[in-house]
Amino acid sequence: MSIGVTEIVIISAVCLSTAGVTLSGLAIWSRYNRSAAQGPGSGVVIRCLKGRMVDADSDFLHLLTQRGWDGSITRLRDFFAFRFRGLPSDFPGDEPTLDMTFVARNAADLVELHVVRRKDVLTVSLISPVGVPDVRDHVARYRKHTHWISDLVAQSSPHPIWVTDDCDEVIWANRAYLSLIRDLGHAGGDEVSILRGLDPARSLPDREQRRYQLTFSDGRPDCWVDVSTAARDGTLMHHATDVTAVVQAEAAQRTFVQTLTKTFAQLSTGLAIFDRTRRLALFNPALVDMTGLSAEYLSGRPSYLSFFDKLRDEDIMPEPRSYASWREKIFDLITAAENGRYQETWTLSSGHTYRVTGRPHPNGAVAFLVEDISAEVMLTRRFREQLDMSQTVIDSLDDAVAVFSPQGMLSYTNEAYRDLWGDPDERQTLDVSVNEVSRHWQSHSEPSPVWGDFRDFVVGFEERADWEASVQLRNGGMVDCLFRPLAGGASLAIFKSAQPARAVAYRGVG
Repeated sequence: MSIGVTEIVIISAVCLSTAGVTLSGLAIWSRYNRSAAQGPGSGVVIRCLKGRMVDADSDFLHLLTQRGWDGSITRLRDFFAFRFRGLPSDFPGDEPTLDMTFVARNAADLVELHVVRRKDVLTVSLISPVGVPDVRDHVARYRKHTHWISDLVAQSSPHPIWVTDDCDEVIWANRAYLSLIRDLGHAGGDEVSILRGLDPARSLPDREQRRYQLTFSDGRPDCWVDVSTAARDGTLMHHATDVTAVVQAEAAQRTFVQTLTKTFAQLSTGLAIFDRTRRLALFNPALVDMTGLSAEYLSGRPSYLSFFDKLRDEDIMPEPRSYASWREKIFDLITAAENGRYQETWTLSSGHTYRVTGRPHPNGAVAFLVEDISAEVMLTRRFREQLDMSQTVIDSLDDAVAVFSPQGMLSYTNEAYRDLWGDPDERQTLDVSVNEVSRHWQSHSEPSPVWGDFRDFVVGFEERADWEASVQLRNGGMVDCLFRPLAGGASLAIFKSAQPARAVAYRGVG
């Protein structure tokens, strides 16, 4: 029996129909089995195998893609915590076997979140006692929630935020912006940008910010705002931050610096301040006068090594024996100044003497004070010369001399005094009280009321006059004493050895 073409076509069609019905039945049976395994009224949101997504609802997968999901399982919490309560921070956890159910935050919402892990398979589903939950509804709820959060953040922000189109018309603004534009008295309404017609008072290109000065219509002081702008899809979003306090602080700082500069300009002490980078940040005219360095050079903010090198070249500081050791000394100088313990006297070949002091400054800065003490040094030298000359004159006298200060302290003696009273070392005789000195005299003489009267004479406040007395020493000699008040409350005692004949007569009178 032969088979024609028609029969072959009919047989093929019947086979294909049978196969299609069979596949359809298998698919229905597979879906039925999966639904039966998950339970009635459930909808799979996402399924992961060994931490990697292998199945997901198409709407939920589209949401993950839009939100830039990085594939981390714990990041899934953000897409469910807004609706369901009690999700742990490490959602869903790392237990090998897991079966948890979370209820909705809203009591009227009957949908629950079901999380199941069996070995390496994690399944996140929505379950409901009434029908199969719609994952698309969950995605819509998430979008609505995030939109509400974004609007809440924008509207509750204390900083003005607004969006403008390519024509500089405001197409959206938050409450802070609307309040600001009303205070500014713009007649154009809410659609007018506060920046229209304003030029930035200061540009901050490193942060894409510009600073603007805003004037209020009710006479209040002007305010300052830093505005940052971001462009996207043909629109511009502006964020304004009130920096009035910052501007006022900067103005106060400039005024303070100007005041300090004027004050420093009147100082006779040279001032050089190096910042934390060790470059010259501030100097005054006195430094120019004392060092002879030009203002142009100092305004170039030289480093401290260059500064001291220049001082050395100009013979403003002592010439070092070794340049290498001098460089090390400069580093030590900075270190000492940072600790607040550097002070040195520079004696120059020109005859000037400078006292250089280093002091630490805030924020790592260092200040050097250069003071011309030439006159002070010269005065001290002259004073010492006069003292030496006076001491030489006193030592040349034959009579013993002792001078007491107004406080009753022994200030000066001469060689004749030390020979008379047995004090070989001048340093031991000075700066002792009149009580100790008079007791020493009394120990070398016979008992006499002279020493008590002399103590009262030195420390007394009444009007004083010259007086004389004679005292017999224990070695048999006689001493004539002359006590005389000096200017300023000081006292002078002069001792002269009596002539032998007078001494005999005196003893005879005794």
